[in-house]
Amino acid sequence: MKTQFEPKTVIKLPKNSNAFAIDTPDHLPALHQLLIANGKRGSGKTLAITNLMRMYREHFKDDLRIIIVSPTFGSNYKMLQDLGIKKEDVFDDPDDGIPEKLMKIANDERDDLIEYENLCKYYDEFIKHLKGSSYHSMEHLDEYMLQYYNPETNQFERPKPKYKRYLQGKPCVLFTFVDDAQGSFLLSTNKKMLQLALRHRHLGQFPAPRGGAVGMSLFVATQTFKSNGGLNKAIRNNCTSLIQFKSKDMSELKQIAEAFSGEIETDTFIRLYEEATKEDFSFLFVDLHYKKGIQPSGFRKRFDNYLIEEEEKEKSSE
Repeated sequence: MKTQFEPKTVIKLPKNSNAFAIDTPDHLPALHQLLIANGKRGSGKTLAITNLMRMYREHFKDDLRIIIVSPTFGSNYKMLQDLGIKKEDVFDDPDDGIPEKLMKIANDERDDLIEYENLCKYYDEFIKHLKGSSYHSMEHLDEYMLQYYNPETNQFERPKPKYKRYLQGKPCVLFTFVDDAQGSFLLSTNKKMLQLALRHRHLGQFPAPRGGAVGMSLFVATQTFKSNGGLNKAIRNNCTSLIQFKSKDMSELKQIAEAFSGEIETDTFIRLYEEATKEDFSFLFVDLHYKKGIQPSGFRKRFDNYLIEEEEKEKSSE
């Protein structure tokens, strides 16, 4: 087929696209994520996800805020205690208005950053006013005056950022881990949760002309990928990555492979899965948006071994 290039009609991507807007280390998946971990009870789903979150925390440190939605958080507390999770960020009832709470958290984080930036913007003007210098308006100074005052030092001080990322004009990094919520209203038919899953990276939108959003990565552990009362299709179809543990249900594996048919052939998926799950507690990690040119493959055995098809090796060597 003959083609002819028209340079005037090339599609251009926006400079500040929010799809994977957060800078991450080369060895970790891009953010924001909607990750599904699928495996039978006791397979290691919680261990895998908490380790992945630990790796992100080692990079982002206190700039990472993790929310837990799990009725069994108490039994897994030792596994999660090193992730800096606060009590107010743990919700033990998956059907207690979780989507609304998550949206509020994202909006509050957005508002907190905007408030901090406004405080910094007017601080110098406030100090000039205290020294008797000229100023344009007292409207904002009156509003922020008490927030500049530190009663411990009896001094007016420049506001301190809640997160170090504020100094770069960036919000915190938000994760939500939904664990042991299989069969809940939250993951099956809750329309607000489905809407949240569809637009998770757009949560906490900043007003124009700034644009962008805080966004939130979702990590969901499930015992069955497809079943009555299981994961809703909207969540499955919008996942960016998958952790698949060993399963005896070949029909389900084929269903999972078919769900990724636009990205990978079924036979290839099964072959990679069999290689990755040869060992106990091992799993196949599929990253649909792996960093091409940096990461050699979108498939891994656990997180520490890239799986590279021989055909890909041959092509890269030509």
